[in-house]
Amino acid sequence: RRLRSRCVARPPRQGGLRLPQAQAAQVSRSRGLAPSRRAGMAASEDADAARRLAQQRFARIYQDVLIESGGATKEEAVSQALKLAKTAHEVPKYLLGEAPRSGLVEAIDALASGRSSPEGEQQEACQLAQALYGNFFCLCVALKPKPGMPATTEDPNFDAELMDRFFDRMPSQDQSIAAETSLEILGKLVDSVIEQGCTELGASPAKLRAVLPMLAHPGLSDPSDYEVMKRVLKLHALLHKQPVALDTLVCWYATASTAILERMVSQVQQFLTLSILEVQSELGGATSLDMAMKIAMQNDLASHTRNALRLLDIFWRANEKRAAVMASWRTRWQARKMRDRGERFEDDRLRPLLATQFHNDAINECEGILKSDLKEFLEMQHSGKFRFSELEESQRRDFGVIEFPFVLAPESKVRMLSIESMLIQRDEVRYAMIGQMLSRNRHDLNPYLVLKVKRTNLMQDALQQLAERGGAQHDYKKPLKVIFDGEEGVDEGGVRKEFFQLLIEELYNEDYGMFERIEESRTFWFNKNSLEANLQFELFGLVLGLAIYNQVILDAKFPSVIYKKLMAPRDIVASFGLSDLLDFEPSLAKGLIKLLDHEPEDTPFEDVFGPLRFVVEYECFGSMVEAELKEGGRDILVNWDNREEYVQSYCDWVFNTSIEKQYQAFRKGFDRCIADTLFRRLFREDELELVICGSEELDFKALEKSASYQDGFVVNSEVVRWFWEVVHSLSPEDKRSFLQFCTGCDRAPVGGLGRLPLVVSRAGPDSDQLPSVHTCFNHILLPAYSSKEKLDQRLRCAIQHCTGFGLM
Repeated sequence: RRLRSRCVARPPRQGGLRLPQAQAAQVSRSRGLAPSRRAGMAASEDADAARRLAQQRFARIYQDVLIESGGATKEEAVSQALKLAKTAHEVPKYLLGEAPRSGLVEAIDALASGRSSPEGEQQEACQLAQALYGNFFCLCVALKPKPGMPATTEDPNFDAELMDRFFDRMPSQDQSIAAETSLEILGKLVDSVIEQGCTELGASPAKLRAVLPMLAHPGLSDPSDYEVMKRVLKLHALLHKQPVALDTLVCWYATASTAILERMVSQVQQFLTLSILEVQSELGGATSLDMAMKIAMQNDLASHTRNALRLLDIFWRANEKRAAVMASWRTRWQARKMRDRGERFEDDRLRPLLATQFHNDAINECEGILKSDLKEFLEMQHSGKFRFSELEESQRRDFGVIEFPFVLAPESKVRMLSIESMLIQRDEVRYAMIGQMLSRNRHDLNPYLVLKVKRTNLMQDALQQLAERGGAQHDYKKPLKVIFDGEEGVDEGGVRKEFFQLLIEELYNEDYGMFERIEESRTFWFNKNSLEANLQFELFGLVLGLAIYNQVILDAKFPSVIYKKLMAPRDIVASFGLSDLLDFEPSLAKGLIKLLDHEPEDTPFEDVFGPLRFVVEYECFGSMVEAELKEGGRDILVNWDNREEYVQSYCDWVFNTSIEKQYQAFRKGFDRCIADTLFRRLFREDELELVICGSEELDFKALEKSASYQDGFVVNSEVVRWFWEVVHSLSPEDKRSFLQFCTGCDRAPVGGLGRLPLVVSRAGPDSDQLPSVHTCFNHILLPAYSSKEKLDQRLRCAIQHCTGFGLM
């Protein structure tokens, strides 16, 4: 009995922990009360708990009303919140269970703007910083340049400069403490938001606004501790997956000042660079494929990199919107009119960042990361998945550089594409060799795509042999070998370079009538009156595709609009307008712009521009032909109301309708080689032109720095010094001829001449022999000439007579 009494006297436990003494005494006393009294106390406690929950619910609804309305008074918010609280209105997330103190937001705004705080709200700067970043409500409503106005999908009503001044105007002794303490509080708030889910956050612009001051916190740029930065990146990565939130954030940053956008991009780039370099240093700095796999797992770096790239993707999309506005015909026309008046056209909110500002050096210089992501992507394709959204985030091991290729420099993209091409070619060679062993009587199973052509009949030979392989499309994926009939050269790359160059020149020949020259832009465009069969246009497209697939640079004289068409999905007709026409045929575009730019007033359209119908007239074999821009266009007059439709229809006819048959055949041939490669995932339309045509900027100083020497020559050899002095003294045209002589192409590869591995070798003692080259390997052989003058004369002679191949 004594034992039982001692056990009863002990305070009860909850969760294995002893209750506080006062609470234990209250429990003991309650057990001595009558059952009815204990029930009454329990009911009272339940009522208190329900009252507290109701107060917290009301406080959250009240804050939500203030956030969403933007300008509601306290009385209006209370009234609306009371009405909502009496309904089944869902309790808003992220908000505290008690409303912020009166005047807190005003005190934060006062510190940022330099005004005095409201009476009775004099608080230390550290407390204000903690209140701002510890309260979701404050992040939504504080620091508004237009107080009383809610955030919308077009305007977040947030001023990043106010955010900067909020910390800058603190006493110097408080700034670091305020930044440090508020950063820690911000990390907890972000964790809470992620835990509650981001659906409600992404659906409401007024709440989504909170992420802007989060990202503007100065502590996120501190490289000594990136833990909070990783949480903020994770939050943005979750928002990136919500289309509504993504569109809203893109719209906001598209209208931000260039300085703010540039700072945000630099902040994320710094995080990426330092995180990758830190892990590389921990693992010994290696960049191999195996090491890249270790880098990916170290500190969960691959996941953090993907999150950072998703935030960069928001900035990239915003920057693309800015670039589109800047390139639009309206902006360009306005700028031209201002220049004509002697005024400068400057709008900081329109100026886009350069694409190079989105390239990350740490990623581009780590070949292991590039190979690792290529490996993961090819395995993903092999498993039947072609979209990254089809993968679970927890199952991904890639860094995300293929999903977000804007972070890659063009030379890195070319490198990844060449690796993919080599892998495909290796597989084709293996399959062909296995087929040869299994089918000994079949001689057509050649592991290479071999073209044997005559210089005098180049186009017909190439067309016939490529057409013969049209039934087996995989033949185009084999390594290409070209043989010029009657020449002994072995194709290790140089012969096919000349083959492509000669074939392109012949296809552009006006005698065939496939293309017409646009004099204003000095380019060629599809001839809408061409009588050539579709097979010729298909061959041209195939040649371009083969050139990309085999890493050969061509002198393709197409306007930039063709690359925009080639990059569009095959089942989507690319849309073109006056901006494209300005680059293609400026005089025509300016006439159409004047038609749109004219103020109608009360003058009939016909009195200003004459009678126009929805037709276009063009010459066809000496006769004028009419083409309707829309059905029944011959009977539809252009007026002030439908002039925009007329202009858009005209542009669509120029770039799509008039050359549809020729382009579709061209596109069919182009896609035979690269439709299922990384090509369209990695490159932008402006980069495609660089990949096909190379760079016209020739920096021979960079070529000299990157050159190597063999067979007795060194960088300080007298003949080598003479050689470079002669090269630098050549005229621009002769420099192109020299480049053509050494490499088989007169243009620089992607990345410039510094990326060209030129080798200069000693070819014996002094002699009258001309310099010779292995164009396959960019290798020039120079005899040790006795004088600079002799070297000059012999080299100039060589580059002027460099047609044909032979064995050495």
